[in-house]
Amino acid sequence: MANENLTQQPSSPFDRNKTNLLSFLDGSKVKSWDDVEKKFHLQMVNGKLFKEDFGACIGFEESSKDFAHELFDVLSKRKKIKFEDGITRQQLKEFWDELKKDDLETRLDIFFDLCDLNDDNKISKEEIETILKWTASANNLKSIENQIENYASLIIKEFDPDGNGSIEKKHLELLVKELSKSKEANVLKGEVDEEVSHWPDVCTLVRETLEMIKQNRKQIWFSTLWLAINVSLFIWKFNEYKEKKPFDYELMNYCIGIAKGSAETLKFNMGLILFLVCRRTLTTLKSTFLSSIFPFDDYIFFHMMVGLAISIATFIHMAMHLGCGFPLLSTLSLSYKLKGIIEPSFDHSKKPSYFDLILSVPGVTGILMFIIMAYTFILGIPCLRKRSRPTRIFFRPLKGFNAFWYAHHLLFLVYALLILHGYFDSLASDWLNRTTWKYIAIPILLYTSEGIYTIIKKQIYEVKVLKAAVYSKNDLVALRLEKPERFKYESGSYLYVNCKDIALCEWHPFSITSAPKDEYLSLHIRNGGDWTGELVKRFEKAVEGGKITRIGGIPKQENINDSSEKYPKILIKGPYGAPTQDYKKYDILLLIGFGTGATPMISVLKDVLNQIKTKSDEKGASLKIPKKAYFYWITRTQESFEWFKGVMNDVAEYDNGEERVIEMNNYLSSIKREGDPRSAFLTILQNIQTEIAEFDFISRSRVIYLVVLNF
Repeated sequence: MANENLTQQPSSPFDRNKTNLLSFLDGSKVKSWDDVEKKFHLQMVNGKLFKEDFGACIGFEESSKDFAHELFDVLSKRKKIKFEDGITRQQLKEFWDELKKDDLETRLDIFFDLCDLNDDNKISKEEIETILKWTASANNLKSIENQIENYASLIIKEFDPDGNGSIEKKHLELLVKELSKSKEANVLKGEVDEEVSHWPDVCTLVRETLEMIKQNRKQIWFSTLWLAINVSLFIWKFNEYKEKKPFDYELMNYCIGIAKGSAETLKFNMGLILFLVCRRTLTTLKSTFLSSIFPFDDYIFFHMMVGLAISIATFIHMAMHLGCGFPLLSTLSLSYKLKGIIEPSFDHSKKPSYFDLILSVPGVTGILMFIIMAYTFILGIPCLRKRSRPTRIFFRPLKGFNAFWYAHHLLFLVYALLILHGYFDSLASDWLNRTTWKYIAIPILLYTSEGIYTIIKKQIYEVKVLKAAVYSKNDLVALRLEKPERFKYESGSYLYVNCKDIALCEWHPFSITSAPKDEYLSLHIRNGGDWTGELVKRFEKAVEGGKITRIGGIPKQENINDSSEKYPKILIKGPYGAPTQDYKKYDILLLIGFGTGATPMISVLKDVLNQIKTKSDEKGASLKIPKKAYFYWITRTQESFEWFKGVMNDVAEYDNGEERVIEMNNYLSSIKREGDPRSAFLTILQNIQTEIAEFDFISRSRVIYLVVLNF
């Protein structure tokens, strides 16, 4: 316990004259005095900087405003300056030099003065409460504010060996050093490792390259195959016009060859990109031996890569015709060679002008396809697809998932135009020998068949909302849905959700967070755009005025009558396969999630936990479960831990043998970096709470899942 450590002087594991402990400046926004000086000139009034602007001037964010004010007062007292009148540039430089000092004694003095608000050379319980308030504000831990008085009592009780009801400076120094032994050693070790490994040797580089190739072998070989097919098609079509159609090539030279070569790759990729959105087919193929050959899990990446190839091929094809081929045709004399080209589409007795060529069926359909593709691909840019901030009215139709979703469905028109474009192409062969329909016929048939299959097999389910929890702080809704009888899925699978009250035809994918053997389906949906934002608002309105309860560790606001009639109507279709559903193939699992991206991992953890429960019975003695499952979850807000708190506590209760299978590691990124005074008392409090109650006050869960701070 900490009291025992206060009675003796521990040996210092670090250099007192140079340490990262209690570092007041992190250098993220302000790196040098020059940066501070520039901010001073922008914020000064009559040559003076006042307390309200001090934090922003030295690089503190708005959440640390209270801390910056306290720091300003302390530095003013240490320099014997009347801070009410503001400080000059020279005085600010003295403040900066004081904060930049490396020796621990100076930093401890400043930190103690920060805590000692009434200058009586000791820290009382009331002062600790004040410190915890601005600590909670600086680290975005609003949910601990109602427990600050209890936490202050714990700190006083733990680190007041004399029973005076206060903490003296010597106790604070020993405490800070003791809690920082292992962390400081890790920092120094990291600095040495970084210096040694700055220039890796050739063997290390080769080994890492080979390991990278091994880990991504399916993606590499498939990308190579895809690229080789595109190059081969381009060369084949280019040579076909050069060798087998000499008249065309003689009139338009390389223009026709490049245009037709790029068109051939375009048609191939138009068929491939449609196949990559046949989710049911991909899920079926994923369960076969082909999954060891083809990277089915990376279909989204390849979908975007093929889309990029389509845009490049479209641009080249159009540029060659409009900038090269059409000008040549419109300036040539009317010869028998030109008549042979234009006769199917134009009056053979009249030479077509440049605009005649553009206004032809191939010209018009080509331009329409280019416009639709450009609009669709622009809306596919991530920064436009995710409407993260208010937008001017003019640009709103170009942002958000709705615009992205509807624009993508315009591509069905592109396929119709592509067929017309190829059919009326006067430079191409007869219909049967043309290749457009050969590339896209099977993908279109497959895509259409999937839609028909979904309707015939009634794969679209209208499900009842059993429970709903709305987290207004994080703009997230947790849903517990009725599980249809025929709905069979694996851990990590996902489904599509539709809410007709919001949009009749929109379907959005979400990972399933429940385990396959659960009697319900659970989803966690975060407000990430216009559709999800509206869904959260509707559920928030549905549960407004309800009572707060807790089911499965998830606090929620629900209707007093517990009636699902007030909830929006929800439709689902699926399930569809995802990479995480293959976890049963491995003995050691490494699961990593960020924010709501942890949802498929939670499903896997629940499934593993169910297997552990089953194996504890006699019937499950022979059940094979993973030897170890490591789960790493990084989130920005403390409230996020409430999402899956029930899972954490269930794992703590059932996976409690000598060799635990599941190891959960939770990381909170809003906490200030290691050594920052704004997070020092959080580390202290977490260690106290862990030892006394085996309880983590950050995640409010069992202690075996201690949230990692200052990582």
